[in-house]
Amino acid sequence: MATGMPVRRRYLAIQLRRLRHSAKLTQDEVWKDLGLSRAKLQRLESGGFQRLKAGDIMALCQLYSAPDDVAQELIQIARDSRTHKPWWLQYEDVLPGAFVGLEAEATMIQEFNIGLVPGLLQTPAYISALLASSVGNTAEQADQRLKSRLERQRNILERHEPPLLSAVIDEAALRRRIGGEEVMREQIRHLLDIGRRPNVEIQVLPFSAGAHAAGGLPFTILSFSDGSNADSVVFLESRGDGFYLESEAEINRHRLVFSRTQGSALSVPDSATFLEDLLT
Repeated sequence: MATGMPVRRRYLAIQLRRLRHSAKLTQDEVWKDLGLSRAKLQRLESGGFQRLKAGDIMALCQLYSAPDDVAQELIQIARDSRTHKPWWLQYEDVLPGAFVGLEAEATMIQEFNIGLVPGLLQTPAYISALLASSVGNTAEQADQRLKSRLERQRNILERHEPPLLSAVIDEAALRRRIGGEEVMREQIRHLLDIGRRPNVEIQVLPFSAGAHAAGGLPFTILSFSDGSNADSVVFLESRGDGFYLESEAEINRHRLVFSRTQGSALSVPDSATFLEDLLT
């Protein structure tokens, strides 16, 4: 196991801080109101705990007027913290928003994608075209999902200290005409524009690269704090919530895969030239 903060513990700490801020309460007001010690509340919000009491989390959620689904989720995480689940288990007790919450806290994001442009780099028209092709989306649901995805981009890319974002995009994602030719031209221009930011590196993995280290498996490495393996997680997307890998071996392996895939991809300047050529 990695020695850093497990995914669910980190997610719980993030949610507790956000709920308190939404309730417009200070830590002093909370611990005085509930009778928790200041040190205990600080440990809960920093993730510096080993075991949790479901009753403490329930009391905090009630004080913060947390939505029922969020409260139940956090309480379940507290209950599960008293058992020993294997690190590779799918986190069924964490809603899909867990990834977004973790992503918003990351200091470095490394992503390899195949069939689609990475979510953080998608234009509104591209997102709308994807949502229109999804099964079961009503117009209202599609609109809400579009707004949430754009809000996700703003929260991460436009924050005061945005993360270093390194994306390797397979050529297939750029050739696939999501939404038609004009939507894709706008998307490619957006990649060129955002790729000029000092914290963003975009590389294209061309068909000519042939076989490569990542094979056909997209993944994202989220790093926190100093970016060491002890404070990083790997996320493998699935049709459900996805899987989080936290072991030292898995993080090392995915870092090596990402590094080798970068080596197979075009350089950042050559990738920009490749994108420009797609517009001609």
